Amino acid sequence: MRIRLILAALVMLAPCILGSAAASIAQSSSSAPTDGGSAPTGGGESATETEALRERAASFWAARIAGDANAQWQLLEPRGKARMTPLEYAGGAGVAKYLAYQVEDATVKGYFGTVAVRLVIQPLVPGAAGARVAPAGVVVKDQWIRLRGTWYRTLEQE
Repeated sequence: MRIRLILAALVMLAPCILGSAAASIAQSSSSAPTDGGSAPTGGGESATETEALRERAASFWAARIAGDANAQWQLLEPRGKARMTPLEYAGGAGVAKYLAYQVEDATVKGYFGTVAVRLVIQPLVPGAAGARVAPAGVVVKDQWIRLRGTWYRTLEQE
């Protein structure tokens, strides 16, 4: 019963937990391409901008699942990289292990983008070494910003 309560709390807190760490199984290309475009024009989003955003988000979540803190840090906006090293960004042991991801949707509004990412996580229950908690699925809204034609994950995530 206690494990069920802990799991329920973790599932409810998943958006908060996932905003600070990440990773997943690559479903799109494994490279981290950059958007060769420049500042957006008054016409709004284009298919090229949206696809570049999706690819950068996929690269970030693939790095998170692989546990590659340096690759995640490289995709962080410059303001975040100036505040912390890759080791500081990685932090310690988290409350969940990232098992898989799928980029579901992406929208671009000028210099800002939002990517809906479906994650499969394994909650880690402290103090319950023998207890097995079932993986959980959650969809997060990942926030991105485009600077000089390249998409970066924003430091603050909702």
